[in-house]
Formats: sequence, structure tokens, C-alpha cells
Amino acid sequence: MNVEPMAIADLVTLVNEWGTEPCRVDGRAPRPGAELTTLADELHPIFATPDPTTRARLVTELLRVTGVRPELAPDLAESWTVADAAQSDRAAAALTLRHHLAAHPGRLGLCADDQCADVYVDASPAGKRRFCCLTCQNRARAAAFRKRRAGTG
Repeated sequence: MNVEPMAIADLVTLVNEWGTEPCRVDGRAPRPGAELTTLADELHPIFATPDPTTRARLVTELLRVTGVRPELAPDLAESWTVADAAQSDRAAAALTLRHHLAAHPGRLGLCADDQCADVYVDASPAGKRRFCCLTCQNRARAAAFRKRRAGTG
């Protein structure tokens, strides 16, 4: 069965909407669907680790488990296949991460806000993104301001 990498934004949405940890920290119930929750939970540590070696090992293991393999299409275009159709979503996610990390190493992350466990892809020009969204960034900055103010009063 042919497998196509998914859009990186769709992968982030999958992890944030279906993952156990992002839902638990946000206080919401994960969506019903054990298969997608399992996949999201497998992907979350790849975003959460700051160590590139660990990240590479996790993606490599995901590629190995899915059995995804390259093939050359008759038109000489890159093609990827899996023998087990049940592994197609996992393989698509693994390929997405493989391609993204090869082109943009270190541009995945876990939100730095203590009240959030969502993941993000850093597309900022400087590569210094730390939060999944402006809401988390503002909440963290307000908390830091209150903490500083309480320390000087």
C-alpha cells in the first residue's frame, strides 16, 4: 500500500487533539478513538524531547515498526509503501517527521507554558519559538510578571 507523508500542521493537530497528555493538562477528555490516541501518544515524546539524538532514535524506531520502505515509481518519483495497511497512518506520520527533521532539525517543540502540553512546529525566522500559541505565551508572561512583582513588594 502506498503511503504519503501528511502535512506537518495536520500532524501537530493530531498530537494536540488526540494525545492523552495535552488533553490531561488542558483538562479536556481525549476524543474517542483509541487508534489515533495511541498514535498521538507515540508521537508526543518526539516533539517533547529537546535532544536531537533521542528524537532521531524515536523517529527511526517508528519507521522501523511500520515497515515503511522506499520504492521508485515508474515515473522515477519517490514513493513509500507499507505491507500492512493498518500501519499507514503511523507510517505517514513517521515519514512526515523524517522529512521535516531532515530539512529543519530542532524545529519541533513542546509548549513552555506550565499549563499546556501541546506541541508545535517552529516556523519563526529566528527559530526561537517556545510556546504553542499566543494565549500560552501571554499567560506565561503574565505569571512571570506577577512573580517578579510579588518578589519586589
